[in-house]
Amino acid sequence: MKLNLLPKTVDTAGRSRRALFGSLLLFILSLVAAVLMANESAARVARADEKLTEVKPLYDNVVKIATDADAMMARPQVREAVVNTELALAMNKANTLYPDAYDFVKPYIPRFFKITSLTATANDANTSTVNMVGSVKTAQQYADLMLALLRIPGALSVSRSGFSADDTIVPPLTAIDQNGRPRLESAGTIPDDALDRLQYFSNQSVPTGYLASGGYGLTEAGTTKTVRPGESQISVSVTIPRNLQVPNPRATIQSLGGAAPAAGAVPARVTPPPNPAPGAGDDR
Repeated sequence: MKLNLLPKTVDTAGRSRRALFGSLLLFILSLVAAVLMANESAARVARADEKLTEVKPLYDNVVKIATDADAMMARPQVREAVVNTELALAMNKANTLYPDAYDFVKPYIPRFFKITSLTATANDANTSTVNMVGSVKTAQQYADLMLALLRIPGALSVSRSGFSADDTIVPPLTAIDQNGRPRLESAGTIPDDALDRLQYFSNQSVPTGYLASGGYGLTEAGTTKTVRPGESQISVSVTIPRNLQVPNPRATIQSLGGAAPAAGAVPARVTPPPNPAPGAGDDR
């Protein structure tokens, strides 16, 4: 007796036919897709060739102009004229570099910082350092100054120096001062003995009259007011992202092969002065 162990729902021959039909269908679909992709690639190549044909005259014209320009620049007279023109334009543009940098920084200088000098120096093509000299009165102003200057857009760093505080302190007890009498840091110890204390205060020099401290009260032209009593003169440096490099006329002219005018020589034609050298001050 022969037993059929396969269920009736399993048809081996039918499955084979279906697999063959599916494979043929996938092959046909793949072939159609390959043909379509090849046609699309050919069409894109054709469109690229058309664009290349359109821009080829423009390209040839640009190459011709560049070749003619190189030939013209090889002539010393043309090269000199071009370099001098570019130098003049660059110098005119550089005339406002430093004033613009000062105007950029000034709105962020707090009122309590009485500035007497403002200068700038180019570091490289990306950054510059602005140096300020002025006076502050208290340690709190000295601390707040850094926070105020850090408000400058793009400020990279702020450094300061020169502050000397002379605050009122309560000193530690000593043999001659057992009460810790408050005094200025710069003053000596106040003794407990009445006679010694009388002599101590008698020896204190108290300025009287007009002192003309820091140039305040003077009306002479060119007088710069610096520091009043109780204030400290400090220096501040701020690094900002600003290019303050200016053209070098002498080096540019010498690069043409000619000699630059000697120092102090009077030029045949007066030209606008170049931008001040980096570090030139703008006193306030």
